[in-house]
Amino acid sequence: MRVKLLFAALLGCVATASAQKLDADFFAQNPDAAGGIYYTYRFTESEMTPVPKGYKPFYISHFGRHGSRWHASKGVYTYPQAILAKAAEQGGLTEFGREVYAKVDAIAKRARGREAELSPQGIAEHRGIAERMYRSFPKLFKGKRAFVESRSSDVPRCILSMAAFNERLKELNPALKIYRTTNDSVQIYLRPWLGGRTVHDVAAKVTNPQINAAIAKHIPHIARRLFTEQFIAAQDSAKFFSPMRTLFYLSICMQDTEGELRLHDIYTPQERAEIWEQINKHRYALYGATERWGDAILGDGANLVNEIVRDADELITAAAQGDAPRTAYLRFGHDYTVIAALATMQVVGKSVRTDDLDNLKDVWVDFQISPMATNLQWIFYRNKQGEVLVKLLHNEQECLLPIDSPTAPYYRWTDARDFLKSRIDEIASLPAVKALPKARFYTVGQ
Repeated sequence: MRVKLLFAALLGCVATASAQKLDADFFAQNPDAAGGIYYTYRFTESEMTPVPKGYKPFYISHFGRHGSRWHASKGVYTYPQAILAKAAEQGGLTEFGREVYAKVDAIAKRARGREAELSPQGIAEHRGIAERMYRSFPKLFKGKRAFVESRSSDVPRCILSMAAFNERLKELNPALKIYRTTNDSVQIYLRPWLGGRTVHDVAAKVTNPQINAAIAKHIPHIARRLFTEQFIAAQDSAKFFSPMRTLFYLSICMQDTEGELRLHDIYTPQERAEIWEQINKHRYALYGATERWGDAILGDGANLVNEIVRDADELITAAAQGDAPRTAYLRFGHDYTVIAALATMQVVGKSVRTDDLDNLKDVWVDFQISPMATNLQWIFYRNKQGEVLVKLLHNEQECLLPIDSPTAPYYRWTDARDFLKSRIDEIASLPAVKALPKARFYTVGQ
């Protein structure tokens, strides 16, 4: 039975991947998708699998990435602004270049001091997710016993995402009790970047040159759209490259901010497709479960999954005794935590382990895995006999786990817990995880 279920699930994932060819035509229709992890959150309505007879929801365990934000690097705004300003002073801009300069100058001025700040778009994303959660599971957020606990990474954009989510719930039910906190003790599973930190530099050395090569290939064409031939000829190519590289990042992250200033028309769909593909490899190498570096990354994901399992067991025990301390537990953190957690849980179609980066886009796509406001929701159901089922949602879409279940995507919690605990134990035993730097608070494998 298990083999048949998994085979059917995998076939579905392969069919989905092959149906979506990520080429120039795709990016012509979906230019924002080239943003990768900067892709703004898109909710897609989908038909949910009916809940097995006799089961009702009683608890939600959630983790959400912060919402859309301004780019964290000041240079993404200032470098392109500076080269365009220099060209403007020297009469070195084309007519199109002058249009782009006006936009970039306005963007850079508006961005000053706002690097990494949560935008109104990011606030709206979390308010929307909160409202849909409330509408889907109204009984968990109504009544005298409804209590929500919220915890956030100590990074301001995460705290403000938590505030936006909680605010919308309170608007829908002003009587809802919510406890909010952020402190040092919760960072180990809300922003567990011990493994990521150890592989970041070595992985970047492999993938950054590929991004640079993809951008460098197209710089001559892009530059001629913006600058005169005389201005281009007078530039030091090494110094010219950096602002042209950051201009691409500026173009893909503007979707995350308020206003209508966009820079998509600087690049052709083919250029976007080729540069995005290299950035997709980069994100996977840094945050994903590659065969080469991924063991350490799994250690980060296991920290969050361990917290989810521990808390769920505690809540289920309390609920069985008629004393459930909360109906929802909301956590807010970062993209790398979501990516690592999906790999830890081996979520079908979202947890590939490979070093074949040349074919990565066929099996792992950053803007699908972790756009802004990405969220994981573990929905717990119980029948009158006290038996518990769990269903996992990723970006509000049902997921499959590699667990035998006649009611998938609903899984018996005992089966899901045993599988997840075995994964945590397996990951904890990995040499790369045991070698992670000691943390003040509990770390899987230490």
